[in-house]
Amino acid sequence: MHALKEWTLRLVEQYGLTGLFGVAFVESSFFPVPPDVLIIALLLAPNAPSPFWVATICTVGSVLGAGLGWLVGAYGGYPLLHKMFKEDKVRKVEQLYNRYGAYTIFIAAFTPIPYKVFTIASGVFRFNPLTMMAVSVVGRGVRFFAVAYLVYWFGDAVIKQFDRTLLIGTVVFVLAGTAYVYYRTRYSKVRRIAREIVQNESTGE
Repeated sequence: MHALKEWTLRLVEQYGLTGLFGVAFVESSFFPVPPDVLIIALLLAPNAPSPFWVATICTVGSVLGAGLGWLVGAYGGYPLLHKMFKEDKVRKVEQLYNRYGAYTIFIAAFTPIPYKVFTIASGVFRFNPLTMMAVSVVGRGVRFFAVAYLVYWFGDAVIKQFDRTLLIGTVVFVLAGTAYVYYRTRYSKVRRIAREIVQNESTGE
């Protein structure tokens, strides 16, 4: 894994934003090195490009790569998903899709959860590809722009605390998302009960 990361960094050093686009594209379907590492390397290099363009190109490459992941899942099906990932992980992903739909894609796109698992699973479960990519634009965009501008503004200070910051951010995001889903679920239940009461009263029951 270390050797693969070093190779990836050399690729980006040689090809710049084009290399970043390529890595972001393949990372969304099968490549194990996250593009965040390359964003950091590019922005700390001499004559670094604009953080806006770095984040934009990384987001575009990742979202287009998600489309490839969907095709891989759609035509590879369950056998491919089970070959690439453990049975318990596949079951958990399917449960998330059945229960939360687009929220699942957004969480995977924003957090350190392996994004490729969900792009391939989207194809396997025939989740709407346009919806998947639209949600991915938001999730991946927020993540990559946050990383790019944090590195641009704070430099090495961010790198030293990057893992801790990402972990804390992920925990906060998951807690906020859980609270939102819980609220929506409870609110829907209350509305359903209220509607039933009104209907019963109108029919004289």
